[in-house]
Amino acid sequence: MANVENLEKRLVNLIETEKPCAIALTGEWGVGKTHFWKEFYKKNHKDLGVSKYSYVSLFGVDSIDALKFEIALSTHATTQKKDYATGLKSIFKKGLDAIDLPKIEGTGVTLSLGKGLISSAITSIIGDTLICIDDIERLSKNLDIKDVMGLVNHLSLEKNCKVVVILHEGKADKDFIEYKEKVFDEVLTLDNSLSIIKEIIINNELFPIYENFYQTMDIKNIRFYQRVERTFKAILDNSDDDLSFTSKQQILEALLIIRMAHDMPSTFDNTIDFDFFVKSFSSPRVDELRGYDFDLAFKLDENRLDDEEKVEVARKFKVMDDVISQFYSYFELSGWNKIITDLLINLDAESDVIEELSRSDRLTETQLESDREKQDLMAEYRNLNSDQSFNQRLFDNIKDRIDREAFPNLSFHYNILEKNGSSELANQFEELVKQYIEERVKKGPEEWFIGDYYLRTPVTSDIFYNFLLQTINDQKKGLALNTDASTLSEIFMRFCKHGNDSEDFFEAIQNISKEKFSSVVWQPLDDGIDRIRYIQELLKHPAFKTDIAKFEEVKKWTLELLQERIEEKPNSKAAIEHLLELTNNLENI
Repeated sequence: MANVENLEKRLVNLIETEKPCAIALTGEWGVGKTHFWKEFYKKNHKDLGVSKYSYVSLFGVDSIDALKFEIALSTHATTQKKDYATGLKSIFKKGLDAIDLPKIEGTGVTLSLGKGLISSAITSIIGDTLICIDDIERLSKNLDIKDVMGLVNHLSLEKNCKVVVILHEGKADKDFIEYKEKVFDEVLTLDNSLSIIKEIIINNELFPIYENFYQTMDIKNIRFYQRVERTFKAILDNSDDDLSFTSKQQILEALLIIRMAHDMPSTFDNTIDFDFFVKSFSSPRVDELRGYDFDLAFKLDENRLDDEEKVEVARKFKVMDDVISQFYSYFELSGWNKIITDLLINLDAESDVIEELSRSDRLTETQLESDREKQDLMAEYRNLNSDQSFNQRLFDNIKDRIDREAFPNLSFHYNILEKNGSSELANQFEELVKQYIEERVKKGPEEWFIGDYYLRTPVTSDIFYNFLLQTINDQKKGLALNTDASTLSEIFMRFCKHGNDSEDFFEAIQNISKEKFSSVVWQPLDDGIDRIRYIQELLKHPAFKTDIAKFEEVKKWTLELLQERIEEKPNSKAAIEHLLELTNNLENI
């Protein structure tokens, strides 16, 4: 296995000799080849036995002349860690301007240069130089691979250069098979980037967790670990300062799994995406899938044969579970890590996820201890190892987690207590959950969406589902009679802007008084919405369309209100009459 230390030693031995050479540095995508090379140069640039160095990316370069120019332009002394020789670039620019060649727009652009100038630049500058050519897999379709390899060969043999070509094992490697023996003196493969990853980890005491994940899951992409580290730091920044090592370990292990599923779901299977991962590992779905009987599903007895879709879902889950369990036993999405998955689904940019984490409730040691206790309790349950204190310990744990658990989970825990013969504890838990439902629903319409409680209608009997529906319906009826003008104004504005036609407020709208309707019509409008369009849109609300008598009454009120506005503000007459002409006195709305 070629780790960083071994590669560094081999590269130093190859480069510091007097002999010219061409070296291919390969490795899988994201393993850190470019990072490794740049750090290698910074560390060893004064001891490589060469006086000049040039680093060139092929991205945006689409001719061999342009590549030669970029090599010449970026050449600088090896006494420098990076190119500070802006004067050299200035000389080239002045030379190009003097012979009226196309203006240079920046490093990496296509240039059409005179062959005489290029040859001169190569002869006088590039000889005896260490050259790194990167991003071979991003080679332009206008730049032939054989021309690049010809230049590498020329620089090595004719110009006494040491040339290092960085290429992605797989894509670019296939294109270079025929050139490996003809052009390259040695092919080095970076296949262990643990030391690179260790450099980016802030908390070294947690590095063994990264190392275990790296070795177990065989994920070597350093950008992945950089994203994990940034998200992990954001979580800790929004947590109690006294989090224990165990809690930090718990957070990191779960985050590595979640990030893997989000960033590279093909680790499991090409047919699996992040959405499927989230649905599968959310409780109690995860327990249903772990208990799925494949042998039973594939029996020939038609009465026992599951449909193909269900079998496929179970198969895909088993693929994921088998992979994850190598690193994390009985993984499931609940508690704080459910927040992370929701953010990754709803927000595109990593910066948005981190920003949203800073706004969320602080993560506490108590919460994490509760998560670990629950995980241990479920392990006892699955392993048929529950002692006499199990029911009490389960109750003590879940009664403090009601606001953090998915509702199917709450029903699942209730059923455990009931079936285990702890009816008193089950009844206490039932009352606590129902109390929570009532308090939450009373907060207002934003808490009335069933999907926030249940992702799907329960197939089996669920003790809390019908109670939740009834509580929401009772609250809606009360709101229909007591909705104030301010709330109604918000409802109509939301409809005008977004076309929201939820039936939650239909009854309240159909019972609206003229006084409240007047407040709705003349409420202050957001920027970009004019009054004429607003009046037309609010009369289109579907609540009016389902109550013709109310619709006619509201149109009558609107005409009266408009007439009052003319009397109050005479200069609005032309605009109001224009509205009435367009709508045939509101009849065509």
